[in-house]
Amino acid sequence: MASIKKRKVDAECRIFQGKWTNDYFFVEVKGKPVCLVCRDALAVMKKANIKRDYSTKHAQMDDLKGQARLDKLNALRRSLVSQQAFFARPQANQDNVTHVSFVLSELIAKKMKPHSDGEFVKECLVAAAEVLAPDTLKVFQSISLSRRTVSDRITDMAQDIEKTLKDTARDFEFFSLACDETTDITNTAQLAIFVRGTTSAFDTREEMLSLQALHGTTRGEDLFEQVVLAMNKFDLQFDKLSGLATDGAPAMVGVQKGLTASVRKETSRLSLDPNELVVCHCIVHQENLCAHTLKLNNVMHTVVSTINFIKSRGLNSRQFKELLRELESEYGDLIYLCEVRWLSLASMLARFYQLREEVKQFTEMKGKPVMELSDSKWLCDLGFMVDITSKYLAELNVKLQGPNQLFSSLLSNVKSFEAKLKLWQLQLEKGNTVHFPTLQEQKPAVTSEYAVVVRKPGLIPAGGSRVKHLMMYSKPSREQ
Repeated sequence: MASIKKRKVDAECRIFQGKWTNDYFFVEVKGKPVCLVCRDALAVMKKANIKRDYSTKHAQMDDLKGQARLDKLNALRRSLVSQQAFFARPQANQDNVTHVSFVLSELIAKKMKPHSDGEFVKECLVAAAEVLAPDTLKVFQSISLSRRTVSDRITDMAQDIEKTLKDTARDFEFFSLACDETTDITNTAQLAIFVRGTTSAFDTREEMLSLQALHGTTRGEDLFEQVVLAMNKFDLQFDKLSGLATDGAPAMVGVQKGLTASVRKETSRLSLDPNELVVCHCIVHQENLCAHTLKLNNVMHTVVSTINFIKSRGLNSRQFKELLRELESEYGDLIYLCEVRWLSLASMLARFYQLREEVKQFTEMKGKPVMELSDSKWLCDLGFMVDITSKYLAELNVKLQGPNQLFSSLLSNVKSFEAKLKLWQLQLEKGNTVHFPTLQEQKPAVTSEYAVVVRKPGLIPAGGSRVKHLMMYSKPSREQ
């Protein structure tokens, strides 16, 4: 006997017809016909079923004709939409509340605030909502920003970022690493590792790969071990490593046991050509080292010792701040010089220059007068240091920072700065101080000595040799 196939309603491809809405008060909701009057849903999209439901339950609707029927139809349709929105709105609100919780937690993490500050942020939001949007007060009150929640949100985001970076790293055709070892405020050595990789589609990605704490020694072997751990964590292989940038410390660039030497030995062990690995010194760090050649010792010694005299003693510091308040000074205090924070030199000198009269008055009150503050020649030296550090060296340092910087743009910044130095040298030799406004305020009688300072080998290279050393991209060197 021939097999009889069972009829399947889903296979009949029935579609809803628009005229059924006006004739029988039915609309289509998620693929099913729904009655606007009783809100019942039928299983089959079939005219006979719709008509039978309308005739047996809502025959009284036939009395409505013309505009009255349309008004009733529109009213029932609006009622259905409102009912659907009533059930959908709580879910949408909950999604938005969760989203806001993640956004605020991210801001707390970026600003390096304690996780417990989330509760204070919530109090601020609720207080603002009570005044500006009382209708949405319950929504703001439902935002979860407890210490535990903020911590969990930050952990989830960190894991997601790590997973995304790991997925991206698998597609790298080549990548390079940048390593910088420093000490944090708890006196713990930290190794920051950055990665820059390129995929086959020439999509470049630059991220911070890892921040490794070094609780013991910080030898080259220790640094290499941490680099290997970070590479293994993200499935990065040495055969795709094309470049390595370091901060130039002995543990980094040691010929025998430095990090770069260990990396070259590893590439040789894997039968790779170690000479293909481009090893370079961080350009920002080198720029800072070049800036160290610009030192007017008479200025720096006086400024640093004076600031230490005022700020290192609690009574002096409080009295100096009170003096600044009485004099209604623009600034409230001096700035310490921090060698690790390279840009602090420019800020420290500029602040000291702005408060030089207040400092002079305070030191005289204390019986420790700074005679240099009454010396016009020394003030000219100070003005020159303020201009060259804050307006130019700090500006160049900032230009060399930032993600996705290319060699061409870095070289362009260095070359343009070199050209400016040569221009300033010629102008200072002629007594023109237009590019040095702070120095110009002191009206120096002779400016040729500042041209000699600008012409130092550390700032203006002879034949461009210093620029090559600064960039260190011409060729790999074991000494570098």
